[in-house]
Amino acid sequence: MKKLLLLFIGMAVCLTDLPVGAVTINKAAPVAAQESSASTTTSSLVPTVLGLISSVQQLSAKQKQLTAECIPTTQEITFVDNIVKEWAKTGSVTAEEVEKKLGRKPCAMANGGYSSSVEIAAGTDMDELICYDHFEGEGNEGMVWQGFPKVGKATYCSDGSPAGMCSNKYKVNVSDIYDIFNLVDFTEEDYSPSELTMASKMIAKIEQCSYSKLNAKKREMWGEFLIGTVNSLGEPTNTGSIMDAVGSITGGGGLGSSIGSIGSLATSLLGG
Repeated sequence: MKKLLLLFIGMAVCLTDLPVGAVTINKAAPVAAQESSASTTTSSLVPTVLGLISSVQQLSAKQKQLTAECIPTTQEITFVDNIVKEWAKTGSVTAEEVEKKLGRKPCAMANGGYSSSVEIAAGTDMDELICYDHFEGEGNEGMVWQGFPKVGKATYCSDGSPAGMCSNKYKVNVSDIYDIFNLVDFTEEDYSPSELTMASKMIAKIEQCSYSKLNAKKREMWGEFLIGTVNSLGEPTNTGSIMDAVGSITGGGGLGSSIGSIGSLATSLLGG
């Protein structure tokens, strides 16, 4: 009965905008606003009736439980939201293309967004209900980033209690910040020095803190950047372990063997 009730509640889930703070971005100059219909960037959270009764689970939308070091800070959320706006300005990708890449739908209607959809999905075991928050409403209408994803963050109770009503033992924290940031195809040259520090930390967390994977091109590019950073640091006490980590990122072992090594490397280079 509980799962059925949650499922119907899910039909009313929608976007809740997160406040976006000011961050200096140097990727691209502002561009003219672009007209866009809300109907083209917002779709229903709930799939077709046929999809609802299907026993096939769409696990690609599943969000990984975050450990303490992986829970995004307000600063990290603001950074990624602003980088997504700059990414939209380049015109290299559309909101519809990003939707396909994420494998989820933008949250629709008006009551809860990503956070509520995660709680409902947890209660119904239907991960395909998880949607994503996106830039919509005042300040975003007609802008090139309208419909692009915003970072979502949620806490739910694994014992089935309403959010905020369970002990810490049963609280689960999740976020799609790493899935979203992993889609941005900027290189180190696209960031200012202060932004590059944050971007490196976020890249390092992608495989540690989410089910997303760095593709070979991104892994190689960031590996080369980190090697350059090592050379500029010139700290003999840490260089050996750092270079071992860099080797596992850029060299043999394949994609899987380097999971975690890029995170420990960035921690060494960037002070945690």
